[in-house]
Amino acid sequence: MKRQRVGIACDKCRDLKAKCDGRQPVCSRCEGYSFACTWSKRRRRGSQIGPTETDGTQRHPPLLVEDIPTRGGVTGLSRAVDSYESLIQELRSSLDGAHQSALDASLGEIRRHIPHQAQQRSQDTVATPPTHDSPVASSPTYVGKASDIHFIHSIRQCVQGPAEPTGEAAQNYSQTHSPESLTLFKHPVLFPSPSEAEQFLDVYLSTIHVAYPFISKSVLLEAFQRFQAGDINKPEFRPWLALFSFIFAIGSYYTSFPHGKDSGNQNHFRYHDQGVYFSGELSADCSLMSVWVLLVQCFFLLAVCHTDRCWNILGFAIRMGQSIGLHVESSPSTADRPHWRRTWYSMYVLDRLLALQLGRPMAIHEVDFQVELPSLSDQSPFLPSGHSEDSQVGPAAHSQMMGYFVEVIRFSHIVGQVIRMLYRPSQIDLSPDHMLHSASSLDQRLLEWKVSLPRHLRFDMGHTFEKSMSFKRQRNMLAVKFHHLRALIHRPFLCLPLLQMNNQSFMNLLIRDKERISQAESICVHEAQETAHLLHNVVDERSLVHDFPWWQMISCLICASSILFVAESFYNSNSPTHSKASSQSLREDAGTCLKVFEALSSNSAAARKATDILQGLSQMRRSTEEVAIGSSNLVPASQLLSTNYAPKNGPLSTETNADLVSPTIFPSPQISADPSNLSDWPSEISSAMEWSIRFLDYPHFQSSDIPLPTTNLN
Repeated sequence: MKRQRVGIACDKCRDLKAKCDGRQPVCSRCEGYSFACTWSKRRRRGSQIGPTETDGTQRHPPLLVEDIPTRGGVTGLSRAVDSYESLIQELRSSLDGAHQSALDASLGEIRRHIPHQAQQRSQDTVATPPTHDSPVASSPTYVGKASDIHFIHSIRQCVQGPAEPTGEAAQNYSQTHSPESLTLFKHPVLFPSPSEAEQFLDVYLSTIHVAYPFISKSVLLEAFQRFQAGDINKPEFRPWLALFSFIFAIGSYYTSFPHGKDSGNQNHFRYHDQGVYFSGELSADCSLMSVWVLLVQCFFLLAVCHTDRCWNILGFAIRMGQSIGLHVESSPSTADRPHWRRTWYSMYVLDRLLALQLGRPMAIHEVDFQVELPSLSDQSPFLPSGHSEDSQVGPAAHSQMMGYFVEVIRFSHIVGQVIRMLYRPSQIDLSPDHMLHSASSLDQRLLEWKVSLPRHLRFDMGHTFEKSMSFKRQRNMLAVKFHHLRALIHRPFLCLPLLQMNNQSFMNLLIRDKERISQAESICVHEAQETAHLLHNVVDERSLVHDFPWWQMISCLICASSILFVAESFYNSNSPTHSKASSQSLREDAGTCLKVFEALSSNSAAARKATDILQGLSQMRRSTEEVAIGSSNLVPASQLLSTNYAPKNGPLSTETNADLVSPTIFPSPQISADPSNLSDWPSEISSAMEWSIRFLDYPHFQSSDIPLPTTNLN
């Protein structure tokens, strides 16, 4: 008698490749051999797409996490119950009271038919549902002198005194969103629709890939075709599921702009958490693919301002890359060597970007690696096929695309020198004279780098009739990086009479080199203005997010805004350099940054905090001006410096204090002589501390009133 085929086999028979009679709950084979017989719901052949939700994404109830091969021993039934329980709880929150009661009654009836062990797991899941709004206590973290947080904190100490910070001032900027347990991911797998998936991939290729081409486009597209074909239920494809989940997270977040579009959609965090789950086992597999996954995750974390967590993930990627030999020219495959080089230098560039942003030591040092630069003739990162050329873009254009990456590597070498020479920890004593000389030398190197850029990357030149959007974006990225770094090179000499009033060596430097200090200040303020001027031709939020390096834009705008507010608030408006017209331009440029933050605030928690604080700065500044005009207890700044706030270590020099006063570099000449009023003169600068602390690593949960531990500011 011919054996009839069954519609579904149990998990054990599937694993053993044995015939199953399909009898449930225990098949005959498992009963005879005393095997544990479990049943996982499988997707039928030919069923590629699951139900489509109103937001265009695809929830695949038949394709649950247990359908993806894992090494764990959790039964499919329990995982299925957890997945559906989580989905039900998501939908329940959108129902009214009557429908919620009806749903609870139905669930109670269903749970009576669930095996006790699975029911207990599902009840535990419902009792403590994962939420993105739950803060997790974090340990204190360090930010160094290069960070904007440290800069604003220095202003706060000078204005309000060196008292220990309390309350909001003691908050740590580092807050970390904790993803769901890597072993208990309780959601159905979330995939975008085919058209959305293509859109998300295109966003990644047109924004991040043009700047960090560590994966060849042909390799990425080949894997994406397998993904679109549904060829994902294989263990070897699991790392690609993690990588594509992170790419979908980036694409979902980028396309949530312009203003108000899908502002309540949090799918990008779902995609990210899903990617974390799929990459959970990669830590035991040091491979080039694992490094790629971690790098893509880093760019999503930067986009949503989870800078501290990105710092940790990048460190992991660097260690993994060193484990497989990315830092030396000894790749086992000569053909794959370009991939290794581009991957290593992508980590090198990102390492310096984060070190500068957070003021922390670099993880990669030039003496510890020997890797050749990527070849300018390497076209593979940008060709859709590994052996064919793009019919619309010739070989020369592709080599020019790689030219951007090589120039950013050269730029990052200068970034490393800036960190070492100007922003060492304060325990390492640096001579102010040496710092001034180093700043001048670094500034010259940076200017030489700009002049040596290829013509198509010169952001300071015109490009009439050029149609390449990729080149335009690359120039925008270089312009932002250049103006930001040049401002940081000269920022240590900004407003020295205020920020270094108790440092005798800096005050003596101010006496000896007034003109050079004044020039450094002017350059710093000018570069902050140039950063704001880059935004003048931005037509909408989408243009800003897609055409500029979004992963570092908010940080650069923080730097520019803080410099502009300091310049406007503390400099003498009657001086030749800072005239009334100049003061007005500073205010307008700061207003440009405010407008950008307002436009982005609908989809960016960090931008919302920036908007609130910048608006508060403007209001407090106007209030301070009114108080200054109406006050009669005012003295010149030079007298204030020579009495209450003279350097603690003795006189500045044999020269008189009058010789120290320079109208181009000194604070406003009208300052209250009553030290108790200093907290009001202008206290708006200190308020920026709260904003910046929350901002660099602002979590995506809604609540902003979260107690945080003290930040270690060096």
